[in-house]
Amino acid sequence: MAVIGTWRDDMKVDQDEVKAFVNDKGRKYVIDNVITRCPTKALSLNDDDTLAVDNRNCVRCMHCINVMTKALSPGDDKGVTILLGGKRTLKIGDTMGTVIVPFMKLETEEDYEGLTELAENIIDFFADNALEHERTGEMIERIGLANFLEGIEVDIDPNMMSEPRRSSYVRVDDWDEEAQKWFDRKAA
Repeated sequence: MAVIGTWRDDMKVDQDEVKAFVNDKGRKYVIDNVITRCPTKALSLNDDDTLAVDNRNCVRCMHCINVMTKALSPGDDKGVTILLGGKRTLKIGDTMGTVIVPFMKLETEEDYEGLTELAENIIDFFADNALEHERTGEMIERIGLANFLEGIEVDIDPNMMSEPRRSSYVRVDDWDEEAQKWFDRKAA
């Protein structure tokens, strides 16, 4: 189970620090080592040495923030993304964990208790449903993500995957209805 720190609002940009960084390192350095290394091309350097960030396409890889430490910082709405079932193996090949909780706040004691309860639910479900020598990711693939999420009492969220119609272990015949339920819960 991977618990990865993230944020969900816009990245904070100090344009004066961006200009100072560009002045210190040079435009070519910034373009070669920050702008072109953004995996989703969410960054661009303007003619006046300010940085434009397309926050909608930012995947929060942290490279730009790690390079421009004074100019860029994560947003204020911080939490974690929880993935489950990733592994490194020679038999099948590397597998990425499945996002089971796209965003969870971890600010209060109740938030941490919620994380502990989730882990306990996962362990109990795994103990009851996994085959001998089966790993968590293999179990999720075998029984289906929707069944697994139902078993651990986590609501389906459209943000759990980027391309739900291409996922091999999620039925999508009722995807639109489930997505509408999620939007209705979020609006409430």
